[in-house]
Amino acid sequence: MKILAIASILVLLPISPAAASPTLTFQACADVPEADCASLTVPVDRARPDGPQVSLAVARRKATDPARRIGVLLVNPGGPGGSAAQYAKDAPKTFSPEVLARFDVVGYDPRGIGDSQPIYCDTSAVGVPHPSGRPDTPERFAQQVEYNRRLNDDCRIRTGPVFDRVDAQSAAHDMDDLREALGEQKISYYGQSYGTLYGQKYTERYGEHVRAMVIDSVMDASRPLAELLETGARAGEGIFTEFVRWCGVTPSCALHGEDVLSLYADLRARAARGDLHTPGLPDVPLTVTELANRTVRFGYSPDFTRMGEYLKSLSAQPEAVFSAAVATRRPQAVLCQDVAGHPRSAADVAAMDARVRAAAPNVQASPIWDLALVRCVGWQGPELNPALPWRPEKAPRVLVLNSVHDPATGYENAVSVHRQARGKAVLVTYEGTGHGVYTRTACTREVTDAYLIGGTAPQDGLRCPAV
Repeated sequence: MKILAIASILVLLPISPAAASPTLTFQACADVPEADCASLTVPVDRARPDGPQVSLAVARRKATDPARRIGVLLVNPGGPGGSAAQYAKDAPKTFSPEVLARFDVVGYDPRGIGDSQPIYCDTSAVGVPHPSGRPDTPERFAQQVEYNRRLNDDCRIRTGPVFDRVDAQSAAHDMDDLREALGEQKISYYGQSYGTLYGQKYTERYGEHVRAMVIDSVMDASRPLAELLETGARAGEGIFTEFVRWCGVTPSCALHGEDVLSLYADLRARAARGDLHTPGLPDVPLTVTELANRTVRFGYSPDFTRMGEYLKSLSAQPEAVFSAAVATRRPQAVLCQDVAGHPRSAADVAAMDARVRAAAPNVQASPIWDLALVRCVGWQGPELNPALPWRPEKAPRVLVLNSVHDPATGYENAVSVHRQARGKAVLVTYEGTGHGVYTRTACTREVTDAYLIGGTAPQDGLRCPAV
C-alpha cells in the first residue's frame, strides 16, 4: 500500500498549465546558507504544455562584487547524474575569485536527477533474476530484454511521466526557461563531461541567448552507440597505458617491478569467472566492466598511486563466494534517450564488444558507454537525441577544452566536435592527463577566465603544457 501511495503521488502531478513566464522565488539554502535555493516548474513534455509538470531544483551563488556583475554563469558538472544545484552551491571550490565576483553562478538539477524528481526504481520488484553474462547470445539477449522491460516499467510507475523525458533536448528547453525566469537576455555557461552535451544542445536551439560558453571534456553526440563504445574504450586504454608507463618508472607504485599487464589480465579473467567482489561490498560481484570502470576512474584526477593500490588489493582477494546474485544496477533512462543505435540483437552486442576489444586490448571494456549497451537493450521508450553533427550557428564562438589523456571523454571527441562547429568553436588542449581541464593549471584557468569575463575567444589551437 505504501509503494502504491508513493506511486500515485508521483504520477498524479499537477496538470495545470505552465506559467507563460516561469518565475523563481529564492531563499537561503538550508544546507549552504551562503547560497540561494528555488524551484522552477516546467512541462514534462513540451508538446503538451498543459500536461504534467516537473519541479527543478535551482541554486545560486550571487556575484560577490555586484557593482561589477556581468550576469549569470549557468553550470553543470556532468554525469549524467551530477547535481548542478550542488555544484553551484560549491562554486568557490571550482571557480576563481574573479569569476565569483563577476557572475551569479547558477545550477539546476536536470530532470530525473538530484532533487529534480529523481528516477526511482526497485530492483527487488522486477520478478525475474538479474541476467548473468553478456547479452551476446540469443538466450541471454532475450533475458536482458525482459529484465530491462520489467525494471523500466517499475521505474515509470515510481517516477511518473518524467521518466520518459529526461533527455538533453528537454534539458536545453529547461535551461532557457531558467534563463527567462532569472530575467536574463543572455547567459554564460560552463559545462563539464555530460554537461557539455546540454551546452551543445542549448547553442543549437537558443544560440542567440548565449553570451559565452565553455564545454570542458567533451562528449561527441554525433556518434551512435557503437562509435561511443569504441572511442570510450580507446580513452580508457590510453589512461591505463599511461598508468603502466608511470608505474614502471615510479618506485612508490604499489605494482612497481611487476608485470602489470599480466596482473590486470588475470584480474579480468577472475572477474569474468565471478571470483572477485566489489571492494567493501563482499556480496556484490565485480564484473569485467565494473573492474574497468573503477580502474579508469582513478585517471580522472589523475591518481595513479591509488590505481596501483586498488589493483594490488584486488590481486590479493581470495576467491569470492556469493550466496545469491545481487542486482546492483538501475537503468539510465538518460542514456537510453540521448544515445542512438541501441543493440537490437545478440549479434549487435557481439559486434560492439569486438570493436571494444580491438580498441582496448588490455582494458577490454568501455566503462562509461557499456552502461548504455546493457541497460538499453530492448529499450521501449523514446529516443530523443539523434546522432547528428553539432551546428551552433547562432551562438558566439564556443571554448572547447580537453586533455590529451582523458579517461572518459577522449581527445578525439574534442577534435571531432571542434570540426563539426565549422568555425564557431575554438579548441584549447591541455597536454596532460585527467578529466576536466579548467582547474588543471594556471594556463587553463587563465584562458577560461579571460574568455568568460572578457567574452573574447582565445587563439584556436592554443595548448597548455602539462604539470
